[in-house]
Amino acid sequence: MIKIMIVDDETEICDFVQSFFKERNFDVVTANNGREALVLAEMQNPDIILLDLKMPVMDGMETLKELKKRCYQGKVVMVTAVEDMGKIDEARSYGVAEYITKPLVLGQLAKIVLKLAGEHSLSS
Repeated sequence: MIKIMIVDDETEICDFVQSFFKERNFDVVTANNGREALVLAEMQNPDIILLDLKMPVMDGMETLKELKKRCYQGKVVMVTAVEDMGKIDEARSYGVAEYITKPLVLGQLAKIVLKLAGEHSLSS
């Protein structure tokens, strides 16, 4: 079973996306900031992380850099409200597989996750 971690300070988004993927038989965990995500990533080792860029406590870019330092092997999808190509390019340099803008379109998000899940199962 593919494990997804949703990292977003907006709990409604976490809950909404979590329900969507649980209904599709994914194992889903959530975190509300980067620090929480780092602890959970170490404990849960998710295959895919949906990581919000703008959060208090520790933003998505800091979290991404720390995940890289800790040799996280899963896929990261950056979630952002603003399409900032500079930030997206920086995120890609740290290994982000994809990015998606808010408001989230679940069909588009599902396509990205299914593609990455397929890549994960091929490499396992």
